Amino acid sequence: MPAVPDDLRRRFQTWDAKGQPPQEAFEWKKNSWQKYLGHGAILEALPNPIDRDGVLETFKQVHDPDSALNAFIASYLWGYAKAGFGPYRAERVIRLNTDPEKGKNFAAELHTLSQIAMADGGTAAFEHVVDKRRADRKFFAQWGPAFATKFISSATKASDQVATTPIMDSIVAAWFSEHCQEIGPLWLTWHSTDSYRRYTECVAEWAVVLGIEPEQVEQLIFRRD
Repeated sequence: MPAVPDDLRRRFQTWDAKGQPPQEAFEWKKNSWQKYLGHGAILEALPNPIDRDGVLETFKQVHDPDSALNAFIASYLWGYAKAGFGPYRAERVIRLNTDPEKGKNFAAELHTLSQIAMADGGTAAFEHVVDKRRADRKFFAQWGPAFATKFISSATKASDQVATTPIMDSIVAAWFSEHCQEIGPLWLTWHSTDSYRRYTECVAEWAVVLGIEPEQVEQLIFRRD
């Protein structure tokens, strides 16, 4: 794997000098989310502001389709906390993938995905979606890897059986394009698991070198300081 890029080492040193603070929490507008998702208990239970630990708590409670859907909402809300169009997009994903008459049960599919991630790891979960989409291009419609890997990452972190896999989104892909071209392009599509596997394996190795967790490497890439 490529050596730890200078930019990442600099970010690590800056972060480490500050005592390795966690990523900040994000405020979110409850009324906006209730407008699109209703007044379900999950929106009352989630902390505001919300951080990664707040999302993680919902994944620790996943045991059936309903709780998996709650975890999806939590991860989606955290990811879109700063964007006004987050509630609309969350509702769209749920609506497009839920149709009992056509056998579409988004909550059940989320539960399956979470169980695979928790038992077999993030790459296995990602590959599961790739395989399902090969058979049905509309599987997980409008839910791409950038946000699905947020779900997968939290699911793996909630498990004591597998390593936590980091999130892969456009910020990560752009950073790798600039600072680690040796790994090759990271495609944010469901066409193949290759990009995700290359990314997670690279981050895991860098984490060992830096003495931190893989998801902390990903968080360093997100940091603006």
